Amino acid sequence: MKNLLLIVLSIGLVAAVQAQKVTGDISCLKGQKEINIAFDYQGVTYDGDSESKYLKNEDYAKKSEWREAWTSSFRTEKWEPRLLKDLNKEIEKKGMECGDYSDAEYTIIVKLIDIDPGTFAGPMSVPAKISAKVIIVKTGTDNAIGTIELKKVSYSPYFMAPQPELRVGEAFSCVGEAIGKKISKIK
Repeated sequence: MKNLLLIVLSIGLVAAVQAQKVTGDISCLKGQKEINIAFDYQGVTYDGDSESKYLKNEDYAKKSEWREAWTSSFRTEKWEPRLLKDLNKEIEKKGMECGDYSDAEYTIIVKLIDIDPGTFAGPMSVPAKISAKVIIVKTGTDNAIGTIELKKVSYSPYFMAPQPELRVGEAFSCVGEAIGKKISKIK
């Protein structure tokens, strides 16, 4: 039983620290007090499928208000604030803060690639995972100065929530932490 617990904990840790690759130069953020942030959901897939296919197969989506919230308020009121909270917690030691700063010199664009909402099955639950590309640009341009690729960022398998939006929110939190850790290592 101890070996099984050790294996589960190891898998959870590995899943939380999945491949993260930095390209370009993110050191441009050094010394910035305020950094603008934007989210891009265009073309995002859900466990490899289109959003419409995911919503068609999701039991919660049978309720129109849940389906509408999935593409609006869940993003802006639940997921993005969780990402920002954990991102800012990591970079505050550097005197930085990310948020809605349209006058900031730099913008971080979080381009969502794939959101795997996971599944709820009691102790056999599968955590949500997010793959994203974080693109640093000079505000007002779209030329990438640096990027951070995040693949299948997840959380502890012990967070069990039956609602997919809560599982995805937890994964957004981990994405924020991962971005913040990369930025806080800028020398």
